[in-house]
Amino acid sequence: MIEENNTPQVERDELEATGKGVSYSAAFFMLIAFGVGCTILSGVIAIPLVSLMSGKSIAFVTQHLQEMVGNKAYLREIQVLQSLSAIIGFLVPTLFVASRINRRPLALTGFKGAISAREVGLVILIMACGLALSSALGYFTYKLPFPVNWRIVFDRLEHNYAETAAGIISFASIPDLIISIIVLALVPAVCEETFFRGGLQNYLYRSTGKLWMSVIVVSVIFSAVHFSVYGFLSRVALGIVLGLIFQYSGRLWLSILAHFLNNATAVIMMYVQTGKGKTLQEVLNDRDGSYWGLAVVPVIIYLFIEYRKSIAHKTTASNGF
Repeated sequence: MIEENNTPQVERDELEATGKGVSYSAAFFMLIAFGVGCTILSGVIAIPLVSLMSGKSIAFVTQHLQEMVGNKAYLREIQVLQSLSAIIGFLVPTLFVASRINRRPLALTGFKGAISAREVGLVILIMACGLALSSALGYFTYKLPFPVNWRIVFDRLEHNYAETAAGIISFASIPDLIISIIVLALVPAVCEETFFRGGLQNYLYRSTGKLWMSVIVVSVIFSAVHFSVYGFLSRVALGIVLGLIFQYSGRLWLSILAHFLNNATAVIMMYVQTGKGKTLQEVLNDRDGSYWGLAVVPVIIYLFIEYRKSIAHKTTASNGF
């Protein structure tokens, strides 16, 4: 039986004592509203920023921004734009809302405490299994018997998603690979985990006390905002894994690490595949797979049991018991 209350009572009391009187349920909806607003703001900022960096007129950028995304001549502009969008759309609103409801916004969000080598090792193993599960769920979703007209729409969404991803990746050199990992793995890991786990899930759990409901609801939102039908179940599963990693520890560093490992592995696999002669679009649109990844579910459960034991042992030790 999994306990619903997974935040140490001393820690909860300390954070409540530094609150500003705004409820966590209100904070949940505030964050959604500010997230939408900041995402719109990042789009407004994008045009003059790309114009300044590229030397093109604002009128030109406004008219041709979509074409510029896939044009390697504007790679750096689009990479900066992608990173800035994540920072403004996810990181900034979360820290702002946290500062409005608590005098310790970083601690409230989960930027606190040290992490042990054992916790890091368990997170790495969990994510290795999570990648296998995610691949199997993606294959399962693709094989579902969708109506033909639905599949046409879904294929178009996947094509657009692949084109956007390919437009911000370059494997021309090792420095380009490193920059691609930063843009597609590190920045999203920090910004998205801050927003979805440190913000939305954190507030929903603190307002309801329901761990699984909070994790699943936010995981569905997390997957939906990526606008990928074939990847929907995969990202829900990833969100649940990331949500549990955060919830059981109360520390955002571990879910950020897990998210980074997931995305960085995907980028490196793309690098390897393109090195074998495939185009980025071919790699991103590859639907091959199998159901074998579903077999790792018991392993993931076992690893989470060990992870919780590790967290509980450290908490008990730090309290002097």
